[in-house]
Amino acid sequence: MRSLDSLRLVWRNLWRMKLRTFLTSIGVAIGTAAIVAMISLGLGLKANAVKSFENFANITELNVMPAYPEMGGPGGSAPFGPGDMKQLTQKTVQELKAIPGVEAVMAVNRLRGQSNISFGRKEGFVNLVGVEVAEAARFDQKVEKGTYLTGKKNEIVISADIPQNLRDLEQERRQARKSRRGTGGSSEFSGANGPSYGPVYEGRFPGSVNQNRPSVELVNKTVTLVLTRYAGENQIEKKEIKVRVVGQLAEGQREWGAAYAPIELVNELNQWLERSGSRGKGVYGENRRGSSKINGPDYEQITVKVASREQVEQVVQRIKEIGYNTWSPTEQLKEINRFFLVVELILGGVAAISLLVASIGITNTMIMSILERTREIGVMKVIGATVYNIRWLFLLESGSIGFFGGVIGLLAGMGIGKVANMIAASQPDFRMFGDEMTQIAVMPLWLILSAVGFATFVGVISGLFPAIRASRLSPIQAIRTE
Repeated sequence: MRSLDSLRLVWRNLWRMKLRTFLTSIGVAIGTAAIVAMISLGLGLKANAVKSFENFANITELNVMPAYPEMGGPGGSAPFGPGDMKQLTQKTVQELKAIPGVEAVMAVNRLRGQSNISFGRKEGFVNLVGVEVAEAARFDQKVEKGTYLTGKKNEIVISADIPQNLRDLEQERRQARKSRRGTGGSSEFSGANGPSYGPVYEGRFPGSVNQNRPSVELVNKTVTLVLTRYAGENQIEKKEIKVRVVGQLAEGQREWGAAYAPIELVNELNQWLERSGSRGKGVYGENRRGSSKINGPDYEQITVKVASREQVEQVVQRIKEIGYNTWSPTEQLKEINRFFLVVELILGGVAAISLLVASIGITNTMIMSILERTREIGVMKVIGATVYNIRWLFLLESGSIGFFGGVIGLLAGMGIGKVANMIAASQPDFRMFGDEMTQIAVMPLWLILSAVGFATFVGVISGLFPAIRASRLSPIQAIRTE
């Protein structure tokens, strides 16, 4: 039997019982539509989560930190001290630059003390971060206003939240005193031991910013950095430095509450902070001023920029082999992908139950078809149809039912996805991690092809038992059947 003849017979038989074929195909369509809608929803949620994460953290940037040496032996591990750490030095920078795939290496030092930023009567907390300006320019610095650091010593670039964190403390103290006189209570600005400086720290963490407070324009303005150090018992010294704000980073870029300055300025300020009651003591208690550094100054952190996303894992592995600790956003991204893979499997598994029910309907339809066409099968065998021809014919019929149902279900699932995307686009408050979700359902090509292919496969599997049963009918008994 030629293939064209088989296709004609299949079409004729399906059309002859078109109502039954349609109803069976609808069962497959419902299962396929459920699978497509559920998986596309899971893919959409994953895509939005990954997009939001990539906007928050640059995938190609790695943070390298000092590492403790491995300690073993029967005695267990002893407490580690700063001298046990493998420090980050200028030699480390050269080692990192030599790694294939590394595009830029930027040393970072933070201010090891309390610092505030003051502009007029307004003041707020700031986390001063020193960077190598020449290398920092090679990183992705999304500046919303002004420019990035040019190399001059007394200039800074601020994060987007700082202008809204500044508070008029004097005005708030006056209001607190008026309120205290009226109520006889205490104020958050004062206590038993004098004024409290706690309010200065509001806005240090994400989410603590007062959105109703007006933003202060700081770009191209001269501000004052106020540093505080403890010079002895009950002795506090302050140091003020005039700096110019040359730029403001876009929202969500880098750290919250941070101001970026040349690393030379931060190192100089750290030396002033360390000249306290215990002279020469650094942040870990070691004498840093009197030490001789053969390999150059120590850094608290080194940021590495990788040339491409595909090379990140290779660079991370190499950094760990050298002996340093590192963290990459790709590790968090892997966890996100694993989570949404489980979500997609659960959603797809729940939807597949309806397709399993539809497969039972296909099997029932094909068995009924055998009972109705027993005599026809006998005649086909008598005139020369082989067992293979009979099986092939019935498998084609069941597969066609699955295919037609799959196409209808795919169109229905795509329609559901379009409606979901329209709803998401029309709702400005529909957000994930702060970003608008314009597409809540994603329909990749592989999902489209897999949906139709899986529905066809289910149809073929469902028709396997009826096809074997039809091929085993005795031609003589089949012809005698009325």
